[in-house]
Amino acid sequence: MSTRSIEKKALILEKAKQVFIRKGYNGVTMKDIVEECGISRGGLYLYYNSVDEIFMDVIESHNDTKLKQLQVSIKDDSVFQELLDRYFQMQTERLLHMENSLMLAMYEFFLAHKKEFNKNFFFNQFHNTKKMILEILTFGAEKGLTEQNSINKLSEMIMFVIEGLGTLAMSSGVTKELVDQQFTLLKRIVIKNPEKEQSDEK
Repeated sequence: MSTRSIEKKALILEKAKQVFIRKGYNGVTMKDIVEECGISRGGLYLYYNSVDEIFMDVIESHNDTKLKQLQVSIKDDSVFQELLDRYFQMQTERLLHMENSLMLAMYEFFLAHKKEFNKNFFFNQFHNTKKMILEILTFGAEKGLTEQNSINKLSEMIMFVIEGLGTLAMSSGVTKELVDQQFTLLKRIVIKNPEKEQSDEK
């Protein structure tokens, strides 16, 4: 694929992402995406044949970008507790502003598709949350700030708390106090020696 084609596809995905955030999944048509991108219908069909294809690429691209950004932060010799705090702050913003999230579209996609392939897609994308947490906890274990043999279970626990809060946020809403309380408890479980990193940084 040429550089121009790669850039065009990236533009389509970024514009489509905004459409899915605004309208969810069920309300989006190829016409909506064409209009958002400012391209011809034929131009869009050079890359995608359906809203489903676009949506799945949007989700995968979105999650890949977040994971790569996190990996860059870790390579920049981040402080573990600051990295963990930034991650939870990012999740707090998402939970308090679900109107800016793709989560509603994800649930609508899941409910509209019952085939095994689509279920696997949904499962794999939600487990990207675990991948991100696992990256952070692995970094913490290398610093001696969390238990190496517990990071897999801890990452699953954090994932379930975040996704549970997300479901609550979509159905009835959550308060900042509730989210802060849950994340504070998680940090207390994760960090086994909060003083160690502070002394290492001196």
